[in-house]
Amino acid sequence: MVDLLPLLRETSAYKTVLSDKNADRLSHAYLVISENKDDVFNYLKLFAKLILSGDARAERLIDEGVHPDVLIYPKKGEAVLKEDVSEIIEESFLKPIESDKKLFLIAGGESMNASSQNKLLKTLEEPPQNVHILIGATSEYPLLSTLKSRVKKLVIPPYSSEKLFDALKTECPDTERLFYAVSCGDGTVGKALALYGDENLSETIALSEDTYVNMQSSRDVLAFSDRIMKLKSGVKEYISVMGLINRDLLLYFNGREDEIFNKKSLQKIKNAKGFNAGATVYIAETIAEAEKRLSLNSNQQTVLERFLFAFLEGKHKWQKL
Repeated sequence: MVDLLPLLRETSAYKTVLSDKNADRLSHAYLVISENKDDVFNYLKLFAKLILSGDARAERLIDEGVHPDVLIYPKKGEAVLKEDVSEIIEESFLKPIESDKKLFLIAGGESMNASSQNKLLKTLEEPPQNVHILIGATSEYPLLSTLKSRVKKLVIPPYSSEKLFDALKTECPDTERLFYAVSCGDGTVGKALALYGDENLSETIALSEDTYVNMQSSRDVLAFSDRIMKLKSGVKEYISVMGLINRDLLLYFNGREDEIFNKKSLQKIKNAKGFNAGATVYIAETIAEAEKRLSLNSNQQTVLERFLFAFLEGKHKWQKL
């Protein structure tokens, strides 16, 4: 299991709770926001460990979800139900069993409907002594403003690819695959791990390499477009992988081979017809333009075909110079 604590310790969110604890002014309620739902749940448990400052046994019980003073919701499924909120309110009046605090971890806070949120408001504002409620959510927008006004917000920002790579390289020994996973992800641990374990990533890498080597004329564009549109991982991931390959090509043409990460891909494509430093610069610009259009939710097939034609144009333009 990946240890998220070294990454979390560097965030302002962690430093805020640590400072609150050291100053003996822990908030009665925190809202923890991260884009990946698996990460959110793990962060809630890490914050619970920080707040309780328990021994190894207490930390193990928190990890296993069976610590008597750390109650986890929802009890069933992924949505926080009204009965979960009712139980939280009732349980909050019962004294802790093993520690001096009682914690309620609510994962999937964005799933609470308005009625459930309203029901929780009074407990959030005036909880019993030594009760702390930690709500985890992938987005704050589904939450009522009245609820958000009663919690201290802790945002876990996306991590850089470099930090994710260093944090995951022990758990994920295939470093070339991990490089693509963290680079194509969204800056969260959960997404990087999902991509690392996704066989579709290998298919995307292979098709990206094939694009560089075997797409030679405009007649090939529709065939490649059809293959790419059928990728289970999708067009955005394909464009991201193309960008990573192009980055290594650019380093190669500029004599910076020591900085190249995926040497296997480079060996396959570095002698492909039509590539030089100028072409890779031109292609980098077309990749950036495609990523921008995809971020604006433009039609994916239109963006893809526009990119593939521009890709060919770059090769042919620089061959003539």
